[in-house]
Amino acid sequence: MGKFFVCSRYVKSGLAALGLMLAPGLASAEPLVPLPPQPDELAWPTSGWETGEMPAETATLIQPVIDRAMAGELADPMGETRAIVIIHHGKLVFETYRNGFGPDTKQVSWSMAKSITSSLVGRAVNLGLIDDLDAPMPTPFAAGDPRAEITWRQWLTMTDGLDYLEIGATDLMTNDVVQMMYGAGRFDVLQYAQDNLPRVHTPGVVWNYSTAGFHLISHALQQVSGAADFTDWFDRNLADPIGMDAVIEYDTAGTYLGGSLVWASARDFAKFGYLYLRDGMWDGRRLLPDGWVDFSRTDPQETEANTYGAGFWLTPSANPVPASQAAHSPPYDAFSAQGHEGQTIWIVPSRDLVIVHLGLMDNAGDNWPHLYEWNQEIARAFPPIAADANASGETEAAEQPQ
Repeated sequence: MGKFFVCSRYVKSGLAALGLMLAPGLASAEPLVPLPPQPDELAWPTSGWETGEMPAETATLIQPVIDRAMAGELADPMGETRAIVIIHHGKLVFETYRNGFGPDTKQVSWSMAKSITSSLVGRAVNLGLIDDLDAPMPTPFAAGDPRAEITWRQWLTMTDGLDYLEIGATDLMTNDVVQMMYGAGRFDVLQYAQDNLPRVHTPGVVWNYSTAGFHLISHALQQVSGAADFTDWFDRNLADPIGMDAVIEYDTAGTYLGGSLVWASARDFAKFGYLYLRDGMWDGRRLLPDGWVDFSRTDPQETEANTYGAGFWLTPSANPVPASQAAHSPPYDAFSAQGHEGQTIWIVPSRDLVIVHLGLMDNAGDNWPHLYEWNQEIARAFPPIAADANASGETEAAEQPQ
């Protein structure tokens, strides 16, 4: 059994005004649930999480759900769970670990790294290093190559239009992420993209899941940051401000593998989720631009797909496309970072909640649908925050580059 802790409650919530630069694609079929602000009396978890207790009725409901996950083996639905951390109203109310793992164990993000890389673009915007998401993003593609005209927004929303196959690949030889990371492109992912991924769709029209796109975003961040040591830039601008002890990986050509490889503990992945739950604010400082989190959790709507925003997975209330890539039950305001083999950071504004699940499972079969619904079952056990909460209205000017 894991540890249940104590937690305070608050009801005031906020929704940031949307900046003009973020406006294209922000129209939503349903209003976004406001993001709850940090209560005045609660310390930010930069140096560690305060502990609290969840409502008794919630604890009763979720304990069998937790027990079921922790008892799972690789062949079971959801596979092997290695860590669960639950943050409610800003406090750590539950955590548990498989034998051999603990609160300080760094585990691999896999594609949760995409959400982290998306946040780094937000940091660069807030620092004034990126002026316009609709401008072409710096890439290794030559001038005149149509791929060089793809915008930051199109890369972030996976509507770049490249001929890339990852989700839905039927074998390792045709799976571009396998070939890029472990085959021909393993030493230089940028070269793999240049050699193997032509543009086949008009950008902004077709959604297609792409690790390659986020590796290219990572390269662009290295360019616009101007940092000789990008790890130091990552630490100073994201990890250190929120107290996240993270390790990022590079290929042998020096490209940050921001589509796949960030290592951190479950508690620290929860801090990243908490940054988004708190609308990009941290300890009185705006780390992400006003409106960035709403941009991240909104369906761009130009494509048939509606389960992906900008670096984060969404939970449409009806007719998710692709249907296999979303939960089919409430709360529908949940949005998440997700990674290969069962890694999730589940963020639920209506419950003021972050759930982290780290594990090892087969990506095939019904494992992902089981994991989606597992997160939602836990989320539903927590009471919704007050419906009449007010917007916080916090806005700050852009920072100076660091």
